[in-house]
Amino acid sequence: MAFADPISAFRGHGICDGDEWINRVVAGPNGDGDFHAGDPANQAPCLPWPGENICASLESFHPKNAGTTGYARVMEQQLASIGYKGS
Repeated sequence: MAFADPISAFRGHGICDGDEWINRVVAGPNGDGDFHAGDPANQAPCLPWPGENICASLESFHPKNAGTTGYARVMEQQLASIGYKGS
């Protein structure tokens, strides 16, 4: 069993850094998983947006394109280190 730790790859790329790889709080709705006006209250969680009557998107705190690339590099390195060559 192997573990790939992405923490070092993400240093300097957090939500308060200049080159963010992770989304901050994103106002929704943006996608199908977000709460939309008229949706049943139990369909998706609605996190109140401060001072406004909108919900935070489920995209909040998820990786941006650069973040998914960062995760992929970490996984590629870990797989190579254990000798995985693909199928």
